[in-house]
Amino acid sequence: MLIFESHDEHEKHLPAVGKFIIAQFNEESIIVYQAFRDSIAEYAVKHQRFGGDDYDFNRTTWLKPSFLWMMYYSGWAKKQNQENVLAIKMTRKGFDEILRFAIMTTFYKDIYGDNASWKKQLENSDVQLQWEPYHDLYGNKTERKAVKIGLSGKMLERFNSEWIQEIRNITPHVQQQQNLVKANKVNEVRMPRERAYAPGDLTILTKIDATTISL
Repeated sequence: MLIFESHDEHEKHLPAVGKFIIAQFNEESIIVYQAFRDSIAEYAVKHQRFGGDDYDFNRTTWLKPSFLWMMYYSGWAKKQNQENVLAIKMTRKGFDEILRFAIMTTFYKDIYGDNASWKKQLENSDVQLQWEPYHDLYGNKTERKAVKIGLSGKMLERFNSEWIQEIRNITPHVQQQQNLVKANKVNEVRMPRERAYAPGDLTILTKIDATTISL
């Protein structure tokens, strides 16, 4: 499912500054990441869907398209209840549908007009979008921003039942890469082949305050 490249090659193809959806993708699908405790991860891999006693469909769940941002967020799969990093292949059609309905967690006057209107939209939305500092291989904050996307309600149900194509536990790979970084063997690190993502409808980038991508 994942296609790998060197860390140098990975960085060479990504812009240094700006807000970007950084992900591995092709014409039909895109990879997003999530991290969970053992029981949730085991159920997801076995059934290729989320569910089971410990998965709560009444909570917001956050998708992270960027591998390195997921590594920072989960502490390389070492934080409590994030001991399993899952790579989730989903349809681009579904991902773009999610972006189309996203409301940002921060108020932008040029996009939402007034604060009251934005709050109402955010309260009634099943998709929240948040820009976060992108951290490099060593955990250092960069001038690049990465996105995380929160799903709840009907959109979470659609993600789970309609758009997921494959779920894979990549924790062994995660641990191996962190060990290489700790051993100062960055030239051996294998990164997912990620680029700046553009949805089919480029006006969506403006609606989520993303940096314009030249195609």
